[in-house]
Amino acid sequence: MLPELSSRFRKFNVKEGWLIGISNELRKQEDIEFHYACPQNREQRIVNIDKQAIHFHCFYAKYNNLYTVEESVRIQIGKIVNEVRPDIIHIFGTEMPHAVACMECVKKKDIIIVSIQGLVSECVKHYLDGISWPAYFKGGFFGGRYQTILDQYREFSKRTDNEIKVLKSVRHVIGRTDWDRAYIQRINGNCTYYYCSETLRDSFYNEKWELDRAKKYTIFVSQGNYPIKGLHNLLVELPGVIKKYPQTRVYVAGTNVLMNHDPYGKYIKGLLDKKELGQYVTFMGEINEKEMCKQLLNAHVTVMPSNIENSPNSIGEAMLVGTPVIASFVGGIPSILHHDTEGLLYQPNTVGMLSYYICRLFEDDELACRLSLNGRKRAEELYHRGGNLQRLLEIYNSI
Repeated sequence: MLPELSSRFRKFNVKEGWLIGISNELRKQEDIEFHYACPQNREQRIVNIDKQAIHFHCFYAKYNNLYTVEESVRIQIGKIVNEVRPDIIHIFGTEMPHAVACMECVKKKDIIIVSIQGLVSECVKHYLDGISWPAYFKGGFFGGRYQTILDQYREFSKRTDNEIKVLKSVRHVIGRTDWDRAYIQRINGNCTYYYCSETLRDSFYNEKWELDRAKKYTIFVSQGNYPIKGLHNLLVELPGVIKKYPQTRVYVAGTNVLMNHDPYGKYIKGLLDKKELGQYVTFMGEINEKEMCKQLLNAHVTVMPSNIENSPNSIGEAMLVGTPVIASFVGGIPSILHHDTEGLLYQPNTVGMLSYYICRLFEDDELACRLSLNGRKRAEELYHRGGNLQRLLEIYNSI
């Protein structure tokens, strides 16, 4: 759901920045009639709204779970498609039931294109990386029942069935990395793969990180609300950084896992207590676009310790601003960030490399500034608004 609908449905989403970026460009095109369909769970009908050059179609989807394709959703999407009669249907993401519903209710598959985001069926293989076996079974009452980290892994894995259905039936796919291209070729060698990078939110194009303005020894993490994001990987290595630089502080944005009985949150709290890190780590909760930009400008370094990623836009936003980046060498990250040129990449299964690189950036201002400059140049190419819009329109016209 785009921000302009948030107050209407009381749903404030601060995550899918790439949808905001590309929608802002498409709505400016006078030769395009732009329709945008998304789920809402407040009114049991399709809510149609025309706002800022977009025709919104908000279908009702109050899922009992995130894996079953409900007939009511299929009927609503079919109705929207029949009324709009689009030349192109562009689906973002692959694991949600409404992606499957759309694929099933559109007979002419040639007009559908799917943008790859995370690839859940591959990510699930790394869900538990870095977590010790005994911790799999620790948990608490969450969502009305007792859950462990292993239970959450099993729930997450159920999303793979939807993704496989979508990817095996689609004929056109947009991706951004060698990793997602290799995966698509393996699962559906008959579809056409198009490369197109993403357009990010406006704020990150207008700010520039400077070392003199940043808070020394400050680490920013964009999110850490479930195991794949690897917050535990950072916490394991953080004591080594603090020993050398006691001034170190870590700020974590996104859902505060300590505020409920989430099993992963309990695991994180256990790590904080065991390693006596409570005073060094601050959970900020959900922050909006401008606040995210401010945190990147303040940080000495931003760290993405994920177990697996495709092309995380949080890294793109950091590079675009110029904040020095340290990230795990996994998935599609090497396609957007080159080691020792635009950032620092470490193998997640190697002991001490993450803390080593953090300390290296803390002590080497010349390195930090060089990575900042090169990262910004790279990001300006990857996330160029005009270039990405032109490429997307070429893909649409080709289809």
